[in-house]
Amino acid sequence: MIDHSLLMIWYALLVSVFFAFLWREDAKGRRNLFLKTFLILVVGGIALGWLMYPFP
Repeated sequence: MIDHSLLMIWYALLVSVFFAFLWREDAKGRRNLFLKTFLILVVGGIALGWLMYPFP
């Protein structure tokens, strides 16, 4: 069985790579956009899950 966090990381990776190649021309810009997008998606998903944990 695949863990939800692994699927979230896989989704964040694919979306970040797609956006980096879609919106940036140079390698440095792609790398920076990839890292920002990846961290925002992963950390934001964990934070949102943590905030929703007390509610049924």
